[in-house]
Amino acid sequence: VYWVLYPAWPWASGYTRGVLNYSSRTDLRAQVEAGADHRAVSFAPFQNTDVATLALDPTLRDRFEPLIAPLYRDNCAACHGRSAEGRDGFPSLTDDHWLWSGAPEEIETTIRYGINARHDETRFAQMPAFGRDDLLEGTHLTDVAEFVLKISGQDHDLPSAERGAQVFLENCAGCHAEDGAGGYENGAPSLTDRNWIYGGDRAALLGTLESGRAGVMPAWSGRLSPAEIRQLTLYLIWAGQTGDHD
Repeated sequence: VYWVLYPAWPWASGYTRGVLNYSSRTDLRAQVEAGADHRAVSFAPFQNTDVATLALDPTLRDRFEPLIAPLYRDNCAACHGRSAEGRDGFPSLTDDHWLWSGAPEEIETTIRYGINARHDETRFAQMPAFGRDDLLEGTHLTDVAEFVLKISGQDHDLPSAERGAQVFLENCAGCHAEDGAGGYENGAPSLTDRNWIYGGDRAALLGTLESGRAGVMPAWSGRLSPAEIRQLTLYLIWAGQTGDHD
């Protein structure tokens, strides 16, 4: 009876279909489509409302944060950590300093198009290799490193840091600002806090100055829907409000 009703036997050009014409692929496709429809209804506020408006709604967090958490864990936690606090080579998403600012629409843009990614509208950010490319000589590299240690509140060699202040002004302030607080317009991180992407001790700073940095954030446009990107944007804004996530 099973052989007659369902697909059963290989055939020259395929297999016997069965009188019920059952297909597990068709069944699975229908389930996936039904799940997508249900998710669209469940997450209706994210379908057409802009993210800046969503960010002003205090009721969304309690309703949606637990539902969005799996989306973050599946797509972002591998780099930024389960709690979004970052790890070596990947920035924290819970502090007060955002590259290209922490405005909701700017976070959304970064998620959508990425940084140094393979997308026509991606954002670009690159730290020059001042040592490797002979942009600065060795003593200047050391002096700049000591100056950055100083402005970030770490132990430093004062005479060297004082010399490094002028080198920093001439070579680094264009991106990181004169006070080292970073540049929202060009993606340059703050050098005055303790939130370091690649490490902020003397050895790490010298390594960065020597070889440069050019991290990559993938573009999620095309891989995630616009509604899902808005959800992640809100999730990260909420993460920054508490600094803690499950």
